[in-house]
Amino acid sequence: MDRMSDELTRLFAAKEARRRILAAQSFPEKIRILVRLQALAAPILRARGRQVRVWAPESSTQSPLQPSLGNQVDTE
Repeated sequence: MDRMSDELTRLFAAKEARRRILAAQSFPEKIRILVRLQALAAPILRARGRQVRVWAPESSTQSPLQPSLGNQVDTE
């Protein structure tokens, strides 16, 4: 049982470290991460019949803080 406790302690410490790393990132980087997560989730949600709009394609050179309507992905 002690081994399980040690493993849980290690996992919780790693989770806390990851949260601190993410919290320290700049706002634009956090938005890039969010857009990437949207792009990853979009095919799954579309397969479930949901309408999905990804803020801006990751390959876009435009700032994710200022998406234009031309860069948004909208499906029916």
